[in-house]
Amino acid sequence: MHKYKKGDKVIILDYNGKPQVPYVVAMIEDIIGPDRVRLFLPDHGCCLEFLYRLQPIDEETYEQCLKSVQHREKPLPSDLRMNIAAFAAEHPGRKDDIYSNFEFDKHFVSVIHSYSGRVQMFGEDFISEDVEFEYQYAVQGLKKTRKFFHELDESIPLLQED
Repeated sequence: MHKYKKGDKVIILDYNGKPQVPYVVAMIEDIIGPDRVRLFLPDHGCCLEFLYRLQPIDEETYEQCLKSVQHREKPLPSDLRMNIAAFAAEHPGRKDDIYSNFEFDKHFVSVIHSYSGRVQMFGEDFISEDVEFEYQYAVQGLKKTRKFFHELDESIPLLQED
């Protein structure tokens, strides 16, 4: 068995001895006993774990997995919370555009949330090309719909770039 020390980078294994999917990496914060350690997790939380559930990894692998975790956990866009009928009444000449963009916006947010759920369950490496394409299309579409609404009302934020 590997001799662990403070600061070692590890990947957490499932009950079959294989890395959990999606990968969960951590850094050893403290040695608790001969078979347990305290881990510092990417979300700045800590937990106790048995040594047999860990596998040492190099710094490069740790950084790559950490980037993946941060990408999975970035904040998701939320629905536009507005009374769409009142908003459309304020802009009578753009009523049809407002309603269609509002429907597109809801659809795009739904696709992005669905994609994020799949990534958290299965990992980004296990997402099909069709789902990835739909996600990229939704991100671009959401940028356009948010820009449309922002041009009509500057209090509506634009979608943040990656």
